[in-house]
Amino acid sequence: MSEIQFLNVDLELESKHDISALVSDLKKDAVILHYDKDEYRQLARIEANADVISPDKAINHLCELIESCTKAGLKQWLSCTKRTFDIGFNSGASPKCYSQALHADTLLRISAIGAGIEITLYPAE
Repeated sequence: MSEIQFLNVDLELESKHDISALVSDLKKDAVILHYDKDEYRQLARIEANADVISPDKAINHLCELIESCTKAGLKQWLSCTKRTFDIGFNSGASPKCYSQALHADTLLRISAIGAGIEITLYPAE
């Protein structure tokens, strides 16, 4: 029987403008899982590079990276039409109840940088 567990937090970005400076700033201490561009938009999915044991720690790590971006990177951040922290969990049969909290300070930080939150549940194997 599989157990419910926190997997990771992906930062999902979408823009109609260039975000290469932002992606370059973030890749210094994060993993670029996906970066794609065509004539209409640019998409990126970025994961925290640290040993993250909770959504709260992962989001704070990614917020630190965003807050320390160059001026060009921050300008591109603001141009994004999607700035979402996607919290991923594996589902399972146990435990009966599983929770992960985001602290009030983390929620304020997410709001201050203009990002949102999404939750993804992956099916049990």
